[in-house]
Amino acid sequence: MMAIILLVFCIWLWPGGPAADQLPSVPPESPVPAAGPEMRFPYYAPPASLSLCGEEVPLHEQDVREALEREFMLVVWSRAQTTMWLKRAHRYFPELEKKLQARNLPLDLKYVTLAESDLRNRAHSHAGAVGSWQFMGPTAQRFHLQVTPEVDERQDFGSATDAALDYLKGLRQQLGSWALALAAYNCGEARVQKEKDLQRVDNYYHLALPEETERYVYRILAAKIVVESPRTYGFDIPAEGLYEPQEYDEAEAILTQEIMVRSLAAACGTYYKYFKEELNPWIKGASLLPGRYRFKLPKGSAGRFAEAQRFGKLEPKIETPAPPKSKP
Repeated sequence: MMAIILLVFCIWLWPGGPAADQLPSVPPESPVPAAGPEMRFPYYAPPASLSLCGEEVPLHEQDVREALEREFMLVVWSRAQTTMWLKRAHRYFPELEKKLQARNLPLDLKYVTLAESDLRNRAHSHAGAVGSWQFMGPTAQRFHLQVTPEVDERQDFGSATDAALDYLKGLRQQLGSWALALAAYNCGEARVQKEKDLQRVDNYYHLALPEETERYVYRILAAKIVVESPRTYGFDIPAEGLYEPQEYDEAEAILTQEIMVRSLAAACGTYYKYFKEELNPWIKGASLLPGRYRFKLPKGSAGRFAEAQRFGKLEPKIETPAPPKSKP
């Protein structure tokens, strides 16, 4: 009897027996969530035929079509940047189209500003090009754009556009096609002429040029495709989301002494930043030297500005005398 009791007691204490700690229960596996809908991106193809400035693009050539597709896909899928293109184009293209029509030039030239600067008047490149048309200093001066420590007309959309259209028209006359003229606008007419002579090729699409220039015309073509038909490529911007053309007055002023820009802004009822950066981005500093200038003013403020000039309300710049040098 004692032996039976002892046996039962040992079984009770044996590891894993009834007296052992109970293992925690394993929770049931959570159900695997159902897979969500697969994200799919639409495929957009460039058109089967295309022209630039009235010249047919040879899209039947495979290398030409592939080069176009590269730039086209980048424009289509750079959604933020291309959206900004469309917004700015609504503001600036009407003025640009008027200038092109007045010179009897192809309307397609307006797309150059998108490839050059994203249509930003204050754009600066690492190479030193400035403005919506990205003029380098020597070329700007060659086409009568004023570039001084106080003034940079490369940043004035109207003046820079006039100069760029004169330049492009001359390039077309020199090189014989708009595609070559655009290539020369990018890398210089001397380089394009040198490569034409070396390779004995007159066709932009067959001419070996610096990589940036080889892509440049295709980028302009891609801009044309998307901006001409944005909804086709998924850009559906409501009318109120587009930037309206600026409305402004213009006034000429003859400054007889150096004048602070803040006083010019105050004279037409606005503030320094808006007067300088939005209306007159060609002003570089905080003051202007004596001379003749033409300003854009907020709409309806020309009379107030003229009165400020007439009654001498423009603030001259006053030089602060340098502190005297301390004696040793």
